Amino acid sequence: MKPHLHLLNDFRRMNRLLQSGAIFCALDTETTGLKPTEERIIEIGAVKFNKNGEIARFSTLVNPRVLIPPFCQELTGITNKMVFGEREFSEIADDFLSFLGEETIVIAHNAQFDLRFVNAELERMNRDPLPNKAIDTLRFSRWSYPENEHWTLQFLANQLKIEVKAAHRAEDDARVCREVFLCCIRDTMEKQKPEILT
Repeated sequence: MKPHLHLLNDFRRMNRLLQSGAIFCALDTETTGLKPTEERIIEIGAVKFNKNGEIARFSTLVNPRVLIPPFCQELTGITNKMVFGEREFSEIADDFLSFLGEETIVIAHNAQFDLRFVNAELERMNRDPLPNKAIDTLRFSRWSYPENEHWTLQFLANQLKIEVKAAHRAEDDARVCREVFLCCIRDTMEKQKPEILT
């Protein structure tokens, strides 16, 4: 599967992008494993926002039609019983894509992981990959806090005093990802290129 990823890597322009009125969507997926071509999504969480604050949320469990490995159940707290009877990805895809929108900029921590899983699920449906541009907060946080030794979402949340309500659950991880993105902008204002006034 070819990667269809449109990552924005000029982190000096993130504040300009935010102030321009762009709409972002912090995204997180929980999955049955690490390989998008073999494993499946079991939960999607998304938080849409702009410079004025949160706009809307999307959260759903997904029936993967395969058993969730014990390690993943322990990590996420999502059990086979919880996803039994839930809709499959093909049944929630239109709702999710409608929520996301094509012009929204996706934000995710280790964005390639989440985007490749979503695109793999779309490919199984013979659907086009996500056209959205994306920002990887893992890369952005490494640029913002180069003195760190760790840049995991939970480490950053603790460092930046962001409340974690449910680690490794998609909606809360998406919320934390949004806060990390905003903190990275806040803490790198000296490096951010200023807004050009016209």
